Amino acid sequence: MQTFSLSVVALAALFGVGGLQAQVTPAQPAPAAPAAAPAPAATAAAALPAPMIEAVRQAILSNPEVQARWYNFTASQAERDAGMAGWRPQVDLNYGVGRETNRAPGNNTGWYTRHGGSLTLNQMLFDGGFTRNEVQRLEYAELVRYYELMEVVESVALEAARAYVDVARYSALTEEAKQNYVEHRILSGQIEERVGAGVGRRVDADQSTGRLALAESNLLTEISNLHDVSARFQRIMGTLAPTTLPPLREGLRLPGVPATMTDALRQGLPNSPTINAAFENVRSSRSQIEARQSAFWPRVDFRVRQSWGRDLNNVPGRTRDTVAEVVLNYNLYRGGADQARERQAVEQNAQARQLQELACRNVRQTLTIAFNDVQRLNEQLGFLNQHRLSTEVARDAYRQQFDIGQRTLLDLLDSQNEYFEASRAFLNAQYNQFLAQARTLAAMGQLTAALGVNRPDQPTLEQLGQDRGALPPEELCPFEAPALLVVDKARAVAEAPVRARPVLPAAAPAAAVAPAAVQAPAPAPVAAPAPQQITFAADALFDFDRAVLRPDGRQRLDEVVARIRAINLDVVIAVGHTDSMGSEAHNQRLSLRRAEAVKAYLVNQGVSAERIRTEGRGEAQPVASNDTAQGRAQNRRVDITVVEQPRR
Repeated sequence: MQTFSLSVVALAALFGVGGLQAQVTPAQPAPAAPAAAPAPAATAAAALPAPMIEAVRQAILSNPEVQARWYNFTASQAERDAGMAGWRPQVDLNYGVGRETNRAPGNNTGWYTRHGGSLTLNQMLFDGGFTRNEVQRLEYAELVRYYELMEVVESVALEAARAYVDVARYSALTEEAKQNYVEHRILSGQIEERVGAGVGRRVDADQSTGRLALAESNLLTEISNLHDVSARFQRIMGTLAPTTLPPLREGLRLPGVPATMTDALRQGLPNSPTINAAFENVRSSRSQIEARQSAFWPRVDFRVRQSWGRDLNNVPGRTRDTVAEVVLNYNLYRGGADQARERQAVEQNAQARQLQELACRNVRQTLTIAFNDVQRLNEQLGFLNQHRLSTEVARDAYRQQFDIGQRTLLDLLDSQNEYFEASRAFLNAQYNQFLAQARTLAAMGQLTAALGVNRPDQPTLEQLGQDRGALPPEELCPFEAPALLVVDKARAVAEAPVRARPVLPAAAPAAAVAPAAVQAPAPAPVAAPAPQQITFAADALFDFDRAVLRPDGRQRLDEVVARIRAINLDVVIAVGHTDSMGSEAHNQRLSLRRAEAVKAYLVNQGVSAERIRTEGRGEAQPVASNDTAQGRAQNRRVDITVVEQPRR
């Protein structure tokens, strides 16, 4: 067996074509991977489509639900100011004029006109703490309204992002369904032509007609879905959805998404607007209890009153009366109303505590589900993309095999259907993964901050007089999440029951042969040549962050094709590598896509798809340091190993 390796360095940042420099050296073991340099800070918010950011901004400014909560918040500020009036003096002016008569023994007068008025100033000196506790209750209620506003802002921002993403998603799915319909239409027409010419079977035409009808039904379904999400976009935004929306960049990550489930809970629960609103409601109800208890204390007021009149009490002339006094009012019995109101406040406080626990559990559930979706969809994207690229390669190979009579038109329809379903699954997973990130941040109360949008008239907590920091752990439900099921796939395969293999027929007994003649000694075995590694270090196969072969990259692969045609091929192994720029998951997917692109080109040049294996290793096996541009350029590569069948 003879083996040689070709390492084509994908200088993705270069566009010029330099001279080809090939150096043939014996293959050496790969050096130990150096420590990866930390990736630069991601600027994911800036990479988001500008129309999406603007749509979210307009939604949180004009959405009716947000506006209703905003006015509820400003009303609570006015109610707080009304409560603070209890500390200020109260001034009343009274004046009256009318006819009066006095009838008493020995004093019976007729009717006369009287004039009188008074000016009273009343200043509360002590009310058992009612005003202080009532103002505190209203301040906590104001914070409740503020956090409820923030909760709705995060919710509407999520719905606006979802509306935008769904319109972009179903626009892409409609385009995929349209291309699928076109392919079915063309293939169905070819089958009809073959049947009409007498070289095809009628059952094949009937089957292709049914599949064409299904493809057209799928197209109509996606068009209907696009209409529905566009209507939802209009409801949330108040405007019609744009006719064209830029798609989301593959592998896009929102800033602020935690790395682990524990981090998500520790950061998300204390900052959740829902939980904070429930906690401020508990504090408000506690202040209400203290306000109700003030009814058991006396009330003391300072009062100044001046009255004046003319012809009062049947006394002709003007009168003036001035009084300055301290007034104490102590209720002795009110029918048990004060005790009942205190019990009511105590029960309402207990209710508020239970609602806080319920809010924490609900947020924890929402957050754990959303973050789990982020992780699982991130893993699934690699497999779904591999499936999509593999089915695309298989579809192209089927077309070429059909041209030489090795495949039927129904085989082409099968491969087209599988490619359509694989593309649809990958697109849905890609958009769902982005939405899972948005759902995670919204549950944490951080989505608007990640998108860089907010209301310009929104006050800060410091301006509202917030007197505490983040919620302590004892005020929250435990930072626990259901354990994620991890399947040991290798062990599952190893423990699978052994299936019986078919018994091959026994070979016929060998015929008797004459005694063997004395043979000459066998020649000494020829040592296999050492594996050779050829490095092309001047040209690029792909543009930066792309998996589409450049024209000059195809020319480089033609050299590999020529070498393959000159040998008795056993297998070709294409392994994609990247540098450390970008996220690990994105690099993994990019490396696999590049390996699949190389495979697709080799198949197009006549190499059997069954003899080509692909693998994506991302940034896991660098050959140089990622700290420099030159090192990163060397790490962006596709290693191609060609194995020749042993000679017989």
